[in-house]
Amino acid sequence: MKIIRDIKSEFEIEQSAVTIGTFDGLHVGHNKIIESLKKKAKDLNIYSVVITFYPHPRVVLNQGFDIKLLTPLEEKIKLFEKLGIDYLYIIPFTKEFSKKTYKEFFDEIIFTQTNAKHIIVGYDHKFGKNREGDKNKLKQYAKEKNIEMTIVGPEEIEHTAVSSTKIREAILEGYIELANKMLGRFYFVEGIVVEGAKRGRTLGFPTANLKPAENNKLIPQNGVYFVRVTYNNNKYFGVANIGLRPTFNNVKEPITEVFIFDFNKEIYNEFITIEFIKKIREEHKFDSIEELEKQINIDVELGKNLVKHFN
Repeated sequence: MKIIRDIKSEFEIEQSAVTIGTFDGLHVGHNKIIESLKKKAKDLNIYSVVITFYPHPRVVLNQGFDIKLLTPLEEKIKLFEKLGIDYLYIIPFTKEFSKKTYKEFFDEIIFTQTNAKHIIVGYDHKFGKNREGDKNKLKQYAKEKNIEMTIVGPEEIEHTAVSSTKIREAILEGYIELANKMLGRFYFVEGIVVEGAKRGRTLGFPTANLKPAENNKLIPQNGVYFVRVTYNNNKYFGVANIGLRPTFNNVKEPITEVFIFDFNKEIYNEFITIEFIKKIREEHKFDSIEELEKQINIDVELGKNLVKHFN
């Protein structure tokens, strides 16, 4: 996959099939579009091109707006790489760029720079100044340019059309399993292991404290989760806690920490990925350390029983 980050760059290709979007999460609906894109590119013997934007348009257009992303840019790039597209075109999204009409966007980017012969978009896709370029206007304008167009319908999970917004809501409300269904994979947070209070060691459950690699990454709702951890290309299961450690009252911002099963290595400053599989319980404040230790034992036992479903 070739990555192009400069809007002034020109693709050195003859023809392409193109799709456009923010693609936060790269969920099952997005995957449906990408698979359609790849199939069309293969059928026509042309290149597959994905056009996306950075930073997220809502951050640029709404001053002070702080959106937490399902897939910050570097994560998104890795996922696109796995999906096997030919070109990823990352357009720097600025207020000046946002003023382009959908026709200007079409002429300057889609028609000129990508030499598109086929365009594929989602059913609810809108772009250009004030989001005036909907699927109908795009289809009409594409026809004028002698470019074919495919509109991909919604993907539904549990009678709900999948969207990045719906997935964010599910994650923030603790419905991680629903979010995973909509994503088509386990939601993950990756980053560096940092030193913590080391209180888990005194309880018999040493944990790895995670500092997320991206500050704008969406962290799941506080609570205890059954998780899978990737470290040094190896996968392990464990139990993660996200929260304020209310029993000890010693933090003001939620901390993500994970107890990894059958693991006894020092991994400070090492990179790990935590995949959230199932929420076990809410975060609680316990009246004593003994009660907390007893509950952790229950959580770990439940987590180890869940591992059986992956063997």
